[in-house]
Order: sequence, then C-alpha cells, then structure tokens
Amino acid sequence: MGVIAGTTALFIVLSVFSGIKDYSLSILDVDTPDIRISPNQGKTFLVDHNFIQKLQNTPDSIFYTKTIEERAFFKNKDKEEIAYIKGVDSLFNKVTPLDSLVMVGEWFAATSTNACITDYQLTRKLDLNVYTDLLQVYVPKTGKGYITNPSNAFTTIKPQVVGVISNQNQEENKFVYVPLSLAQQLLSKASNEVSYIDIAFKNKTNPNNTIKYLKENFPSYKISKREEINGSFYKILNSEKLIAYLVSLLVVVMVLSNTSGTIIMVIVDKKNDIKTLLNIGAPLKKVRRIFGIYGFLLNVVGMLIGLAIGVIVVFAQLHYELVMITPTIAYPISFQWENIWVVCITIIVFGALASLLASGRISERFVKRR
Repeated sequence: MGVIAGTTALFIVLSVFSGIKDYSLSILDVDTPDIRISPNQGKTFLVDHNFIQKLQNTPDSIFYTKTIEERAFFKNKDKEEIAYIKGVDSLFNKVTPLDSLVMVGEWFAATSTNACITDYQLTRKLDLNVYTDLLQVYVPKTGKGYITNPSNAFTTIKPQVVGVISNQNQEENKFVYVPLSLAQQLLSKASNEVSYIDIAFKNKTNPNNTIKYLKENFPSYKISKREEINGSFYKILNSEKLIAYLVSLLVVVMVLSNTSGTIIMVIVDKKNDIKTLLNIGAPLKKVRRIFGIYGFLLNVVGMLIGLAIGVIVVFAQLHYELVMITPTIAYPISFQWENIWVVCITIIVFGALASLLASGRISERFVKRR
C-alpha cells in the first residue's frame, strides 16, 4: 500500500506542476515571439534594405515586426505613472496577438497616427476613459548640456486611448502601445531605427534552422529564442518542479524504507526455509537474489497500481474539472509521458536499492542465530 500511495502522490504532484507550467507558458505565448533580434550594444539599431532582404530569406516562413520601446512618464489629469511606451508596426499582432486580449475598445488601425492601447492596471491607476481621454506621454529630450528651461526638457505626445487590454502576464502590465512612427517621433529616432525585431513562424516548426541562419547572417546581433527571452521565468518554473520532485522523492524513499522493513520481516518469517535451502547446497547469493527479486516485484506491482490510480485522477481532473481555482478556472494539470518515465525510473531505482539492502541482511550468521 505504501508504494501505491507514494507512486500515486509522486505522479500527481509532477502532473500538477506540469499543468502549472503549461498554463503559465500559455499566458506567455500570447506576448512572447518565437525569436527576437536585438542589439548586442546599445538600445536601438538601424534596419536597412539589406537587413530586411536577409530576414525575408530565412529557411522557414515567418512574420516579423519592428518594435521600439523606452521608459516614459505618463499623466492623466492629476494621476501620474512611470511605465514603458512601445511603438509597434502593422504586423505586430501577427507575431504577438495582443489584439485578442482587448477587453474595452479596439486595437488601433494600421493607418492610425495618434492612438494608444493601455493595459488594464495602468488604465486603472491613471483613471483613463477609452475614446475620451488623451494620455500625456513625456520622455526626456536627448542631447548634452544643462537644462535651462524645464518646460523644454521633455518631448511629449498626447495619443487618444482607443483600447484596453487585459494581460495576465505581469511583465506586460507596464506597457502603452502606440504606432511605431509615433514612438519614433517621441523618442527622436529615425524611421528605420528600432529596439528589436520579433519573429513568429507561420507554421509550427523547429526553430533551430532559422536561428542558425540568423546567427550566421546577423553575427553582430543578439538572437534569442522564446526560452531565452523569458529565461528567468523558465528557470523559476523548472526550479519549482525540481523542488516538488525532491520533496515527493523524500516521501517515496520513506515509503520504500517501509517496504524494505516488510522484506526483512518476510526474511525473519522464512528463516527456517532459508536454513533448509542453505543446508541442501543453495548458494547464499542465490538465496539473497530470491528475496531481492521478491522485493523488486513487490515494488513494481505497487508502482503499476499507483500509476494507474494517478493516471485516472489526472484524466478525471482534465475532463471533469473536479478541483477549481475559481468558478470558471479548473486547477491546471497535465498528462505527460515524461512524468510516467520519471516515476518509473525513480521507483525502480530506489525500490531495487531497498530490496538489495533488505536481502543483504541474509547471512550464515543470521541463519545460525536462534
């Protein structure tokens, strides 16, 4: 029973953390591109015709979007906030479909020149109203020297708020989106100057060929794939799953130690039979092997039953949503073959060790002892 419970618990815990990881990544998928090209030095770089030509010759079919972003000061009436302004072109939603997250209003048209989209948190903090408010945006003017007139120290724009997005990714809850040309005007940048270029594949494919091509053709730029763009987030998710596995492993080891105790009790109970086997010439190693195999099979059978129960629980949660976070969101869980293999290897390896340790108690001295 101990092995069954331990196996079931380990599989369910791993499946839950896999579900949490998938749920978290599904949130990131909306606003994270497959690949990003950014400068190795500085904040921006120039995109010329030759650059675009190379980009269009990638081995896989792609969408690409040019983006520029900078920290800015935002004001509406007496409300003030510091966040980021992000200038995006007409293909932005092909790469990162944030237009699907618009909860009020609509995404600005490709021909818009003085419109903006704000996230829900910023909209609430600045008390903005869609279509009626003009958001005041300030950035310091570039250049050197002393500021003699504070009123001339900033470049400013006043785009109309035309939409609000609801984004569960906290990292993205700090942006105001405007047309690329408007952001370049605000930041005093050239029309072909961008912060980075985001890329999305038109069809699901392995990104390695395209990444290799980009690194060969753009050696002076930083080429980042999805996992590297949100590297710290991926590390946190993997660390959480590892910690959960280690905690569950501790429980499994404790359970298997009980199994080892069970085997020792069987050995004590069969002491006379063991003595008989040794007296008729059976090697001590073979007798130990018999009880080792018995313990191993005991663990394997318990593991299979535990896995069966765990799989049933996982699929029951997936299909019937037995446990809910909110009335509309089920607790995330995911069935993955990787978790099956992890559980099998864990139980088999530690179960074999427990069986070997228990069967190793059989000795001639033990048999002769009354």
